[in-house]
Amino acid sequence: MRFLKYVIIPTTVLLMAGCESASKQTQDAQTAQNTDAHLTLGTIESQLHKGMSNASVVEIFGPPNIVTSDDQHQEVWVYDRISTMRTHSSSGGWATIVILGLGNKANTSSTSQRTLTLIVKFDHNQKVRDYSYRYSNF
Repeated sequence: MRFLKYVIIPTTVLLMAGCESASKQTQDAQTAQNTDAHLTLGTIESQLHKGMSNASVVEIFGPPNIVTSDDQHQEVWVYDRISTMRTHSSSGGWATIVILGLGNKANTSSTSQRTLTLIVKFDHNQKVRDYSYRYSNF
């Protein structure tokens, strides 16, 4: 009975706690990646349109990274987002029977980078006259 209470039960608990799922870590990383959400392809395509005010653009996307002017001396805003996601997952487990032990471990890692650049051109009334964007994922 003592063997069950002091060896088998703690070993079972430690074995279950030592096994971590790599897929859960990947899911957590993807959730964190999606939290940088205001400047996305979806918001550009669904909410940005010609004729909207610069105040509305700031409300949707926040302040621009660069404010400049074009060859027509009209204001141009540039939004630029670059994100690098590095994930490292480790899973493993171990078991022991008094002195004899058995263990294994697996590691995986990956890196991806995404860039999104939005260029918004305004007219003399501070309304959107044109915009373009570029997205890459590698």
